[in-house]
Amino acid sequence: MDSHAHATDAKLTTWVLAPKDDPTTIDFMCSCETMRRTGIVANSTGLSTVSCFAVASVYTPPHKRGRGYAGHMMRLLHWVLAPRESLPEFPAAWGAPPDVSHVNGANTAQFSVLYSDIGKDFYRECGPSQKSGQGWHVNGAIQTSLLLSPSDMKHDVTSTSYSRSSWFRLQEDDVKRIWDYDSKLMQADLVHRAATTNRTVFSFLPTCGVGAFMIQRTMTFKDSTVPVLPTDTWGVVLLPSDTVELRDVLVESNVTSLTYATWTLDVRAPPHTLVVTRLRATPETLPALLDQIVKAGRKERVERLEIWALAEDLQAVADQLEWTTEAREEHLSAFKWYGPEPEGNVEWLFNEKYAQIRCGIRATRAFMQPFYRFCWC
Repeated sequence: MDSHAHATDAKLTTWVLAPKDDPTTIDFMCSCETMRRTGIVANSTGLSTVSCFAVASVYTPPHKRGRGYAGHMMRLLHWVLAPRESLPEFPAAWGAPPDVSHVNGANTAQFSVLYSDIGKDFYRECGPSQKSGQGWHVNGAIQTSLLLSPSDMKHDVTSTSYSRSSWFRLQEDDVKRIWDYDSKLMQADLVHRAATTNRTVFSFLPTCGVGAFMIQRTMTFKDSTVPVLPTDTWGVVLLPSDTVELRDVLVESNVTSLTYATWTLDVRAPPHTLVVTRLRATPETLPALLDQIVKAGRKERVERLEIWALAEDLQAVADQLEWTTEAREEHLSAFKWYGPEPEGNVEWLFNEKYAQIRCGIRATRAFMQPFYRFCWC
C-alpha cells in the first residue's frame, strides 16, 4: 500500500518511541504512522490550502502495554506535526522537544486528525503539554445505516422525475474523475459554510489518493502476487439523460451540483458492510440514490449499509426510508486544530469515510519502511 498515491513522495512516516540511552533499539516502546496530506481551510478571508496530517496505526507491543508509552508518544507527536509557535511551552519534565528538522513536512500542520477505536477520552488527554483535555477532539462521528434482509427490496423509490435520467455505475477510474470534479464544488461549499456561519471550516479532499485508499485497501492477492479487487463497481452517479456520457457532464462548466455516491467494502469481519465514502445529493434526489445504494449492497451480498456524516436535512429523508442515524461506537473521527482560532469556532466539513485512516492501540503491523524516532528520557 505504501506505493500508492496516498503514501508516496514521503507522505507516509512511521514514528517510534525509543529510550534516549538506546535510540536505535528495535525493542521500542510504541509506534504510529502519519500521512501528510493537503487540506483546505475557509474563513472570513477566503479559501486556503494547508498542510495537515492523518494519524494511524498506533501500536504498543504486548509486553510494553499498560505503562503509558502510547499516551506519551501521542503527546510528543504534536511537537513533530505542528509549527512550534502554535504550541505551548514544552514541558521541562519531558526533556527537549523532538528534533525533526530533517523530516519532510514536519512542523507545518494546520490540523491533524485520527479515528479512534478506543473511545473518545484517550486521545483527548494526549495534548501537547501536561494540561488535561488538550488533545484530539471527537467531532462528527455520526453514521446513517440500514440492515439488509433476504426479503425483496423495500426501497424502490425511483420516481417519474428520473424516468429520462440514467444511473451510471462507476468503476475505479470513474470514481477518481468524479472526485476531481466534485473537489471544486466542495471548495465552494466550504467557502459558503464559512461565510454563513462565521466559523473557520476545514476539510480534506478525496483527491491525490486520499479517497482511493479506501478502494485499494480491499485488495486481496491471487497466487500471492496478483492484486485482485472484490468488485468492479465503486459508486453510482445520476446523469441528466440516458444519452449523456459521464465525460460530457464533467466538462460542463455550468454544472453546479451532482447526485452521486462512492463506496468501499468492509468484508473482513461480520457484518459485511458497504460503506459510502462520499455522497452528494439533495433531499429530492436522495431517495433514488439510496435505492441505488441498496441495490449495490444486495449485488455485493453485504448485510449492512453505512453512510458517515450525512447532512441533517438528508438524515431526515433517510430516516423516513427506515435508515437509522446514530453516533458511531468505533472509528471516532477526532481533530486537533493548530491554528489561532478557538477549537469551538472550528468545523470539520465532509467528515466522511473517504478521509478515514485507522487508529487504535492494539493493531498489529509489520514495519516495512524506515522510521523516525522520538528519544524518550
